[in-house]
Amino acid sequence: MTFLSVDQDDDHMMQTWIGVAMEHYANALAKWLADASSHHGGMVSPEALSRFQQQLRRATFAHFEYSYVLEGVTFTRIYLAASGRGFATYINTRHPDLVAPDRPDGDYFAQDDVVTFELAGTPNADSRVTPQPTRQGIPNRGNDAEIKVLQAIIRDISEGRVGAGGHLLGFVSKQPCESCEPALRQFVAETGAEVHVNYVFGSNQDGLRTPAWAALRHARESIVNDLVSLFSAPVAHTFPGTEDPLDDDSSSASVCMRP
Repeated sequence: MTFLSVDQDDDHMMQTWIGVAMEHYANALAKWLADASSHHGGMVSPEALSRFQQQLRRATFAHFEYSYVLEGVTFTRIYLAASGRGFATYINTRHPDLVAPDRPDGDYFAQDDVVTFELAGTPNADSRVTPQPTRQGIPNRGNDAEIKVLQAIIRDISEGRVGAGGHLLGFVSKQPCESCEPALRQFVAETGAEVHVNYVFGSNQDGLRTPAWAALRHARESIVNDLVSLFSAPVAHTFPGTEDPLDDDSSSASVCMRP
């Protein structure tokens, strides 16, 4: 298993592949908010939108490609994920602009036989690919993007959707944490897969602000501003100060409405 930190994304590889996960998530969130705000005329107050904006700014986004060989033919399945909880948990109850739809979050994601967006699910009972909190007060690592993807692949292997012993290539918006890295190593031990993870270096690594991190941060602000444009009256938008880097440890591409 190998890890590669990226601080200079000159070929836009990281922004492109992580952007796929961001776009899928933002589109699903926009559709969910459209349903959640329908009783309120489709408008959402800045206060009610605030927690969703924070989630888009702080979440870890992951794009993983799992390739395996079956009867001499190579197949690839793409697993996307974002860290965090279900959409309804970001509703601000002090500002009743939103009512959670009855539909599960998964219904709002564009998925097919090749691309799937992973939400927190039930781990495979026979697998030890699980989050491993090591100190009190850290976020629930079961909601980490990498954990969601790894557990989904384990389930797919168990259910015969994909083969074991494949190759897993990942693009992640931040360095895997002290829980996700052991889970990745356990995944290798259980599946015999070859794993390579590229991650954006910056922000939560000693407060660094690398060019790769800055480009991704700009992309986050684009989807945040688009979300505001969709659900509120026009207002002046400002970017958060660079002196306060954001990531999902501190709490935790355009949005276009798709049919």
